[in-house]
Amino acid sequence: MNLDRRPRGAWLAMAALVVAVSSGAISLRAQTAPILAGVAVTDITPPVGYAQYRGISTAVHDRLHAKALVFRQGDRAAALVIADLIAITPGLAMEARAVASAKTGIPFSNIIVAATHAHTGPEYREAMELYAERKRTRTSTAADEQGYLPQLIRSVAQAVIDAHAGARPVQLRTGAGQATGISFNRRFVLRDGRVRMNAGIGNPDIVRPAGPIDPEVNVLMLSAAGGGDPFAGLTVFANHLDTVGDTEFGADYPFYLEQALRRSFGQDFVSVFGIGTAGNINHIDVNGPPGQRGRDAVTRRVGETLARVVVEESTRLQAVRDPSLEVRSTFVYAPLQEYTAEELAWARSDSMKPLYQERESQQMFRRRKILSLERMRANGAATPPTVGTEPWRLPLEVQAIRLGEDAAIVGLPGEVFVELGLAIKKASPFPRTFIIELTNTNIAYVPTREGFEQGDYEAVNSRVAPGGGEMLVEAALRLLRELKDDPGPPSEAASTGLRR
Repeated sequence: MNLDRRPRGAWLAMAALVVAVSSGAISLRAQTAPILAGVAVTDITPPVGYAQYRGISTAVHDRLHAKALVFRQGDRAAALVIADLIAITPGLAMEARAVASAKTGIPFSNIIVAATHAHTGPEYREAMELYAERKRTRTSTAADEQGYLPQLIRSVAQAVIDAHAGARPVQLRTGAGQATGISFNRRFVLRDGRVRMNAGIGNPDIVRPAGPIDPEVNVLMLSAAGGGDPFAGLTVFANHLDTVGDTEFGADYPFYLEQALRRSFGQDFVSVFGIGTAGNINHIDVNGPPGQRGRDAVTRRVGETLARVVVEESTRLQAVRDPSLEVRSTFVYAPLQEYTAEELAWARSDSMKPLYQERESQQMFRRRKILSLERMRANGAATPPTVGTEPWRLPLEVQAIRLGEDAAIVGLPGEVFVELGLAIKKASPFPRTFIIELTNTNIAYVPTREGFEQGDYEAVNSRVAPGGGEMLVEAALRLLRELKDDPGPPSEAASTGLRR
């Protein structure tokens, strides 16, 4: 079967079928087989001069990578590959997963492709979707195939292929520490009752943060089954990767995290970093000094702080009980935000006056959001309503990997508000639940219902309608309970404290 010929709708149908088949095929646990794991790294650094988030790239500070962890047990396998990118587009995820699945036999739905959210990586998103569409319709050119985008797809897939080939018997150990003073909720309640994102260092109108943080540093260490120092580790922490602010390519604070961990665990140690639910979390302390950006001022400190927590926690890690690999995945059909014909005309014409009284930056993001929603409708990414009163919906994939009796990994799409991740952790039947956002598709922000009511940047820039984030929470908890053989309470939303 030539997958390249299938339109987007067929891809989604194929993915849904794979989910159903793979979910039904893994109802029994291979508890007696040893668990194997492999890790691999590929380079995804574009040439200098390629577009970067803040403009044309001017240099390479440190190389960008795709890092893969593959877990195998008996005839089961799962992969997590995390790239130094600002986000994962559907085109990249579908192409890379299809290649990796074909080469390794890992089911398509058992592969999670995630981004670290580095703001110093390539700005490739729109170009990738256009290229993926040309590839599907067999209209790509020789210049397309010699460029960076197919190289990026191959490199992400190759990380999974190499990790699968190098899998060996391992001991998995997990733990969690606390990192304070490096992450802050970036939304604030002001004196006039409004909520503002990044309200400004030293702003006297700030009353309090509009939400919590998640200071937990979740750690998974991989060592040879016979013991010895770890050869790789997964660290998950909820904090934006936007600490640098220049036009050089670089991995942001995970680069310094790995450098510091190698001083403790050896120069061959592979540090895989996954961003937790950080849609409303960043590194800026509004009560701190000015100039809170830059590798020397901030980036190194954040990375090395995380490394200290990981090293300290490494002496207290506990072996995963009953290593037993299982995977579940499902699609949530989240409602998309609505827009009127007047709003669409406004978004398409920069010369028209603003429709809303809001900051100029908010107007820009509102225009982009409306045009993005219109593209989703036009290209088949979104599902139309069956009756006129229903909203358009977007299929969002939620994935969960069980590593053992007390450890699981969850993959969520979008920049998810921290309250949603905390709700999953609170209600999860697994004591150690690694929640990684920005998986498989690029949908911008996923606020809570309260976050939508409060408004400002993340709510304006979101694609999903209020309630979409809570749907992701409920789906993740259903998968986790299936993996745990735990029926759970009748209402997942009630168990998490989130409003329906």
